[in-house]
Amino acid sequence: MPDLKIQEAKLLFKKIHSNPKSYDLQINEDGITGRDDKISFRLYRTGERFAFEVTIDGLSFTNTTGEWNNAMVMLSSTIKKIEREQENLKIEQAIDKLRKYLSEEN
Repeated sequence: MPDLKIQEAKLLFKKIHSNPKSYDLQINEDGITGRDDKISFRLYRTGERFAFEVTIDGLSFTNTTGEWNNAMVMLSSTIKKIEREQENLKIEQAIDKLRKYLSEEN
């Protein structure tokens, strides 16, 4: 697997973190994964370190500098925030439907 230069990795992470809803972010036992229509990536633990792996056009590039522990924490927090927002939206929609149902005449 070819190396991903730290400057490129940081720019990509910044892009992902600034617009997380455009990537299908998921936390799983292997770490964090995400994708859009052009790239996919994953942040995961490899031994004592974390790795940031990016796949584009079927080729994977990896960076294993010490940067990714904080990135993992940041993306985990972002994913949890997005999940809470989605859950709150579902709750609001259900309450609106209940109110509408209760206001209908039988």
